Amino acid sequence: MKIHTDFALLEYGKGVDMLFPFYTSEHNTSNRGDDNEVIKGRFDSYCEYAKDNIVITGIEEADFVVIPIYMPFSYPSTETPKELVLFIEKCIKHGKKIVVFSGHDVGNVSIKIKNAVIFSGAAYKSKNADGLLSFPHLFEDFIERYKEGELEIRDKSVIPQIGFCGFAPPLNLSFGKAKLIGLAKLWVNYFGLMKYIPNLSSHSYRARVIIELNRAKGIKTNFIIKGNFGFGPSGLNTGEHKVDKNTYRLNYINNILDNDYTLCVRGIGNNSIRFYETLCCGRIPIFVNTDCILPFEDSIDWKNLCVWVEEKDIYRIGEIVKEYHNNLSNDEFKKRQVQLRKIWEEYLSPVGFFSKISMLMEK
Repeated sequence: MKIHTDFALLEYGKGVDMLFPFYTSEHNTSNRGDDNEVIKGRFDSYCEYAKDNIVITGIEEADFVVIPIYMPFSYPSTETPKELVLFIEKCIKHGKKIVVFSGHDVGNVSIKIKNAVIFSGAAYKSKNADGLLSFPHLFEDFIERYKEGELEIRDKSVIPQIGFCGFAPPLNLSFGKAKLIGLAKLWVNYFGLMKYIPNLSSHSYRARVIIELNRAKGIKTNFIIKGNFGFGPSGLNTGEHKVDKNTYRLNYINNILDNDYTLCVRGIGNNSIRFYETLCCGRIPIFVNTDCILPFEDSIDWKNLCVWVEEKDIYRIGEIVKEYHNNLSNDEFKKRQVQLRKIWEEYLSPVGFFSKISMLMEK
């Protein structure tokens, strides 16, 4: 795979993960994370893959071009740095396909670049043109790092067990401004108005779904509702939990592994990091579709592999989970875990996803 880029443009934004193996201490990017124990090593396997499979070349020899920074949600724009505009125009002049990453919390993407393949991690399907693709959240291999590389296969339980560990305001918040705002958003969600103001939904979908599942009969919920946002741009936030960050992370992972299913529903952005983490752990996501685009959805049958819940069906999510669970034999249930873990390895891990970029470009 021959790639052309311009590392000088890192001055104008955060470097994209695809180019991680080629960043050095001289590059102006925070992506390396060498001083962050939680994310340190997350791209080790990808760096090894890149040594033998990816080459940075001049534009003439390149298979395609990668914009080295996450693009703003709009282009062209008067705010776009002149150097970036000139680089894009050069690539267009050479007739090269251009890979553009727009970020994970950008819902409405308006990037118009000739020959570009645009990836967004949180776009709304109904509001974005055909051709925009989704890309996964990338992180360390939980099974390798925390479970010595051994996937624990669960037998099918009599009744479905559902896990969730995370932030879902207004649930489990002390009375105050944050709880009142969370309550207001939850009521707006119940009245079906969030479709008009989706960017303000925040975590209201999580709270609504958790309430419905706790009310449902014939399922077991193992929910750990945190009083603070656990993971953000600055890394893990343990809040009032006085534990080291690795232990905090392991407790989160065990909540996924110790249950048949994990609830995966949007937070601030129209996506779910937990969805990819659940697949990594070989568990079945309960995915609540809020007008999402998923990676490789033209070749992976997500609706049948996962417990798929449309937004309009949240009120009967318990029945949907039980129907899915009852339709699987114990053998099928165990095979499904292996299948989902394999999908993460081959398509959604750092090596898996970036090794498929050429295939996506051809399509």
